Amino acid sequence: MDTINKKMTENGINKELNKTNTLEEFYAGCGIFVTGTTGFVGKGLLEKLMRVCPRVTAIFILLRPKNNETIEERFKKLIDDPIYDDIKAKHPLALSRVYPMKGDVSLPDLGLSRKDRNLLSEKVNIVFHVAATVKFNEPLHVAVNVNTNGTDRVIDLWNELRHPISFVYVSTAYSNANLHEIEEKIYTTSLKPSEVIDMCDKFDKTSINKIEKKTLKTYPNTYTFSKNMSEQIIASKCRDLPFAIVRPSMIGASLEEPCPDWIQNISAVTGTFLLIGRGCATAVWCRRDTRLDILPVDFVVDTIICIAWHVTLHRDHEVKVYNCASNAYPFKFGPLIDAMVKCNIDTPLNDTLWYPGCLVVANKYIYNVLSVIPRVFPAFVIDIFLKLRRGKPIMMKLLKNGNKLLASITHFTTNEWTFQRDNCSDLARKVKMLNDSDMVKLDLRDMNWEKYIAIYLMGIKKFIPKEEFKSTARQRLSRLYWIHQITKISGIIILLWIML
Repeated sequence: MDTINKKMTENGINKELNKTNTLEEFYAGCGIFVTGTTGFVGKGLLEKLMRVCPRVTAIFILLRPKNNETIEERFKKLIDDPIYDDIKAKHPLALSRVYPMKGDVSLPDLGLSRKDRNLLSEKVNIVFHVAATVKFNEPLHVAVNVNTNGTDRVIDLWNELRHPISFVYVSTAYSNANLHEIEEKIYTTSLKPSEVIDMCDKFDKTSINKIEKKTLKTYPNTYTFSKNMSEQIIASKCRDLPFAIVRPSMIGASLEEPCPDWIQNISAVTGTFLLIGRGCATAVWCRRDTRLDILPVDFVVDTIICIAWHVTLHRDHEVKVYNCASNAYPFKFGPLIDAMVKCNIDTPLNDTLWYPGCLVVANKYIYNVLSVIPRVFPAFVIDIFLKLRRGKPIMMKLLKNGNKLLASITHFTTNEWTFQRDNCSDLARKVKMLNDSDMVKLDLRDMNWEKYIAIYLMGIKKFIPKEEFKSTARQRLSRLYWIHQITKISGIIILLWIML
């Protein structure tokens, strides 16, 4: 750290960084601060930094107390994740350079003690702000406080750093989902972030709900709106600074790192995969030829790591934006749903409830019929059977929750976006010139999407229900197939009988 501090110029930019020939060299001697390391992207980012940047001086991570667990207990739980096993075996010293800090982006001053804040201002050079609430249905005041106000608080911390190098904020490609052609720039709105923050702080619940309803006429959910507000805050406060905004699209299971098929949370795509696999989804409302913009999480992590280097050496007067999307090499929803059904039949889940089958329906009214009717009667009968056996009826609840999840993503399945990627393309070209460019993957042109979907399913089985394949799963699927056929024939007979 002392070496880096001596090399800093009056402008706060390390001239020696221009001479770096590797990403590893860029990070050598740096102190890093990361928020959101218990989340999917943050956890993958922390793992990769520990694994490929052995000369990092320190990695400080922000952890908030939760469920009566101390910070030390939460940190132990974090690094007990199997994705860190390789680091423990091959790079044991890397763990000694990670320092958990008690804090919370939703609190004033990030909830940091004065002592910890002073330590960060002295030791940190690079900031990765990944923390966010990603719930689509989060109340507006909660989403704004965590995602928008939280970003403002992290910027305040960066302004206190003695020797800052760069700041990377992880937003979303859908922060401007009201548009369909999205450039790598920050879009403003009629409502200013400061006004929204003030309203959420001072207004009563009824007034906030009215603002939320008005907002949701333009934005699909409070998550995307609060991310747009965050971007505007960065644009207004961080001009002429080495700040970058990375906008990943839908993030899915890993392709290769930290291990193939790693997944952590139930996102929109993962949730759809599970619903189809368990037989709870009969239809998805979208067009077959609508482009799907999904990225493996390791591709996103690699992009984030490279951006911290790129924005430092290739600064603009405006905040640099990177649309991290796959639309240049598109996969489409029709083939995706077909692949999901095929994978779940070839390798069924152990707890499949109905034979997998899912139609892609473009018409809203036909979708409303097909998403409910084919499953309501069987679900009702199964629940009665469970009650008679003194079990807990679950089928109707699962059906309701499944339809709720699918409804929350319809905006993304019935629309498509084109993301300009000039900065991301320039990033990929520049990284190729580095001596260790092979340690990151920034090109999806050779991506085999059908193979990736199969990998994705394996990850869901391994990391979500955490189940091992049982031979009884195939026998169960075979029984469900015949039940499905009998139910279908019975339904046709009943329909004909009603018509006649």
